[in-house]
Amino acid sequence: MPFPSARERYASPGVRALSFLVVSTIAHALLARWVLSVSPAARARRRLVIATAAVLSVLLAAMRVLGWWIRARWFQGVTTIFLVELAIVVVALVPLGLVAATARATSRVVDAVEPPTGEAEKAERVSRREAIERMAGVAALGATGAVLGWGIVRGRHAFEIEEVEVRIPGWPRALDGYVIAQVSDVHVGPWVGERELDEGFEVVRRVRPDLVVATGDLVDSSAAAIDPLLARLVGVGARDGAYVILGNHDHYAHPDRVAARIVASPVKLLANEAVRIRAGDGGGFALVGVDDLSARRRPRSMRHTGPDLGRALAGVAPDLPRILLAHQPIYFREAQGRVALQLSGHTHGGQINPGVAPVKAFMEFVAGRYERAGSTLWVNRGFGVVGPPARVGAPPEVTKIVLVAA
Repeated sequence: MPFPSARERYASPGVRALSFLVVSTIAHALLARWVLSVSPAARARRRLVIATAAVLSVLLAAMRVLGWWIRARWFQGVTTIFLVELAIVVVALVPLGLVAATARATSRVVDAVEPPTGEAEKAERVSRREAIERMAGVAALGATGAVLGWGIVRGRHAFEIEEVEVRIPGWPRALDGYVIAQVSDVHVGPWVGERELDEGFEVVRRVRPDLVVATGDLVDSSAAAIDPLLARLVGVGARDGAYVILGNHDHYAHPDRVAARIVASPVKLLANEAVRIRAGDGGGFALVGVDDLSARRRPRSMRHTGPDLGRALAGVAPDLPRILLAHQPIYFREAQGRVALQLSGHTHGGQINPGVAPVKAFMEFVAGRYERAGSTLWVNRGFGVVGPPARVGAPPEVTKIVLVAA
């Protein structure tokens, strides 16, 4: 489950581990408090309960740090188990809190209407309330686990096509109805392999695009994992080819290594540059790609140092329609008014939305369409997963962008 900063900026591995530590500590402390409040057996082993909560809190943060050096699949699998456990705890805290509040409010009302006649009756009522809370709490935890289980087994495979029409001033009439297929946040790695790529790209082929683009986070943590994705981008057979940009996870995997594999393939990488597409059809349009915001704060390369839209647009005629690929939607603050359309990803649409989208409290742009200063932003929910390998209320997306003249 993503835990983004308020400014949606790149955080170093240490800062991200600290955020996991804070969230995990709070969540497990609240869970331990609830367990102690409803279980006499747990109260008899209070130190063990508290120690277990503390170990679980620290262990996840430590594994997130170690994961940047230990790339073994078994280690990533173990880390994923702890991520799923944390997700279950975090999501279940709300119903657990409601159950506890309801049970205790009901108990107070009953005691006020019919006060207990003695200590024995008072103890019996407390025991009854605790039993009700235990059963309801176990049911809430079980339901949460079942929902996340569905998100792992089915939700992350349930690809959807989102079709959006964008009217662009100055768009060539010869290109009315031009189709771009967008995928984003593929995260090829432990949880996105051959099966998931085949499922998703079967959907991409149904779009029948003129052009296919991937807007960052092509790999999860290893540059070597990108080759199957590149093969499938080419395999779509789009008339105008396939273009990609780098995202923050591509920078974690090292941007130069990821870029080298892209350059060695027929797929084209746009890093603060633009290409003219279909110049012979009424002048065509400019496809622009920028590097990821993460490199501004922690560059790992002399060539990939962050987005530079001014550099990318140098030499682009001012009357040429501009479509921008930028991984993080927050970059729209800089790009609005300078491009007709920005295509982004990064947010996963929240990835786990149990009836609500908590990520909306942190992020300005989460999923779908936004309009500002004459520019349109589309935020793709993403293809793969990060953290817990589940999708709930945010199915993986292939976007069909249909471009027409305004």
